[in-house]
Amino acid sequence: MKSKFAKFVDATLGACLIFFAATGILRYYTTLELAAVSGVAVTACAILLLHVSGANKRNATLLSSAADDMFYELMFTDGRAHAKLLYGGLKAKSDKARIHGQTVYFGKTAATCIFDRTPSANDVARTVARAKHYGATKALVLCKAMPTERIEIDGFSVKYVVGNDVYKLFGSLGCLPPIKYSAKKKNRALGLSAALGKDKILRYLLLSVALFFVAMFGGLKIIPLVCACISAALCVTATILNIVRSGKSAERDKAD
Repeated sequence: MKSKFAKFVDATLGACLIFFAATGILRYYTTLELAAVSGVAVTACAILLLHVSGANKRNATLLSSAADDMFYELMFTDGRAHAKLLYGGLKAKSDKARIHGQTVYFGKTAATCIFDRTPSANDVARTVARAKHYGATKALVLCKAMPTERIEIDGFSVKYVVGNDVYKLFGSLGCLPPIKYSAKKKNRALGLSAALGKDKILRYLLLSVALFFVAMFGGLKIIPLVCACISAALCVTATILNIVRSGKSAERDKAD
């Protein structure tokens, strides 16, 4: 997963490219100054649209911290334990709840928890086959992430409960797992190390060149010039750091 700093670099470089492209096209139809102003407006609109569309997608799939903690805890137990949690919550609400293997049955509905992976079409097909065997006509597949492939069966309903909705369901039934394990907090040094990774060298170089161009294009404005110098410094730092890493790795290989 990209660090926030790496995402910032990508976004900045992308904005510069959009600005240059828009300005270059508009330069054929108007003066340079007006093309530059229009390029800024086009870039701002593009960034706003991308941010809004990206935010909608992220919010649709992003787990809340509480849901993330729940799924992290469930990694330490198997599918049978997941089903038992769900069964305990449903059993407290009604005596109609039954459990067979890793599937909980409530009336004509069968609920299967698949938290250790993204459910495949085969997983869903086997879930439907077991559910029909026990007389169910509807299957609920509880999972952490929405499957990339889904199947439809004539005369049988398959629905998915995903991510935060799973957490809400478990919470409403009072069957959330007790928290025994907590994920180790991320080391900030690792995030900085990733920001100076080998794949960032070219990006810092391009960003530095683009910002220098903006500074010269605007009459050596101080802000883009300073940012260009910072980008150039990061490029040099990342290059030196990766050369040192490569040297150390070669020494370790030689020692082995």
